Amino acid sequence: MQANPEVPRVENSPPINSHQRLLAIVLFAGLIVAWFGLIELRGLFQPDEGRYAEIPLAMFNSGDWVTPRLNGFKYFEKPPLQYWITAATYALFGADEWTARLWPALTGFLGIAIVALTGKRLAPAASVFVPVAVLCSSWGYFVGGQVLTLDMGLSFFLTAALCAFVLSQQPDAVPGTQRRWMLGCWAAIGLGVLSKGLVAIVLPSLALAAYVLLQRDWRLVRRLELMRGIALLAVITVPWFLLVQARNPEFFHFFFIREHLERFALPNHHRTGPWWYFLPIVALAMLPWTALLPRVCVRAWRHPTTPRANVGPALNVDRLLLIWAVVIVGFFSASSSKLPAYILPALPALALLIARNVHWNDTRTRLTAPLTMTLVGAATATALVTGARAGWFGEMNAPDLQVIEWLRPFGWTLTVAGVIAAILALRGAAGRAMLTIAAGSLLALQFLQFGLHRTDERYSSERLVDSILGEKRTLPVSIHVYSVETFDDTVPFYLGRPITLVSYRGELGPGIAAEPEKFIASTAEFVERWKGESQAYAIMTPAMYDAMLRAHLPMHEVSRDLRRVLVARAPHGRVFRASTMPVH
Repeated sequence: MQANPEVPRVENSPPINSHQRLLAIVLFAGLIVAWFGLIELRGLFQPDEGRYAEIPLAMFNSGDWVTPRLNGFKYFEKPPLQYWITAATYALFGADEWTARLWPALTGFLGIAIVALTGKRLAPAASVFVPVAVLCSSWGYFVGGQVLTLDMGLSFFLTAALCAFVLSQQPDAVPGTQRRWMLGCWAAIGLGVLSKGLVAIVLPSLALAAYVLLQRDWRLVRRLELMRGIALLAVITVPWFLLVQARNPEFFHFFFIREHLERFALPNHHRTGPWWYFLPIVALAMLPWTALLPRVCVRAWRHPTTPRANVGPALNVDRLLLIWAVVIVGFFSASSSKLPAYILPALPALALLIARNVHWNDTRTRLTAPLTMTLVGAATATALVTGARAGWFGEMNAPDLQVIEWLRPFGWTLTVAGVIAAILALRGAAGRAMLTIAAGSLLALQFLQFGLHRTDERYSSERLVDSILGEKRTLPVSIHVYSVETFDDTVPFYLGRPITLVSYRGELGPGIAAEPEKFIASTAEFVERWKGESQAYAIMTPAMYDAMLRAHLPMHEVSRDLRRVLVARAPHGRVFRASTMPVH
């Protein structure tokens, strides 16, 4: 495919010299620091981060790498690839927030590299820099790499599949090269299935079907290496599914029916939203580059396809990228289960579209992102000043007020970087303007992370559990810890082992039904068991604690945060030897 004639280099520059190479190394090192430097700053937030940190810890401690378990109960909502990798990371480096979040951070970083390498093949040399600058500084993509969920891992494998497919269909790809790229595409889809389920097959299939129908490129189907690809997909995915089904007869119905069909069609997971739910999320996720998207999408759709002799029409990369992003957003918009991170796989395609379709020699275009950044930063700073004068924050608690304080440098960083980038853009230095935007966005997001760290008390149990354990200590299994009518997914991780649930099922309901002996069904049963304990701990809401005190249950308060109270059956303070992997 010929390079898009509408996409010039960001700056016409001579071949790279030693100084430019040194600058590239410095920028790369800076990106690594910005990307990985603060992933340990926050405590793990519940529910997702606690859940996806504790399941691999349970795998490591138990030695059962087939059946995922959350707080000791079978948990079949997602496949095990990320659990396996995180458990292996724990084995090598220990269990803490950094190792728990390493896989989404690493896959997000590798996704940037894949997009850069693909851009180099598909557009002018400047596109190596453009998609990197756009993708790494897009707010949604950066946050996705800092938060422990399964979505960034899925995004990485789907992006790898998309890029491998595009490269396999290039006019200069000989049959052997084309086959290798296509098998790489199938392998990436298989690993995506092991990361988050059948959606890794559904999304590429829908995007390809839409492309073939719209382009009428039926011959493309013949170039998919279907037989070899399906065989490779089966080799990667089927063994675990067969093994887990053999050990857990209830797996098939729960995983395929409840977690796929019912999750998509029914609002049972309480994650509903209007049809336009993801439109503002995409706009927010692509900041500070959002304002470029309308023009980019129009240009992408209008690009013609270059004919390929004796093969059929060449792959229209721009339309494929646009269809890919639209299908992902449209699919999850139609779903009854909606979460913001679901649209992460669309962002790398949008970054490539920007790299291929923005005419950087146009002054108005060069100013679009700097002005967007300036307006967002100035609006944030103005809102904070106005809110402080109007007394909007007077009723906030201390952690939330500290977040507000960190929003100040966030807003001012965006404003200053946007103004500098606008000046550079007016002088024709599009590349330096883009670098300023990317650096300013990443720096501002670091301030936002410092602010989120101040909310640990609201979303993480780290400090609460530390009041029992202290640094690098865990309780032996003989000391029971109960959670009464509530459950924080981060507690088992920081404690280093499961806790006993009392009158709370939630998402663990199917696992509790399979192993009810691990569960206390009523508060009355807990009271009787508590009376028989010589030493134990329990976590409950302040209202429940007051009720227990009124009933003269023997307990005293150890610690509390904004949501919970930690109580003890007997005076605490002993130091116990760890019976499981210590959580640092």
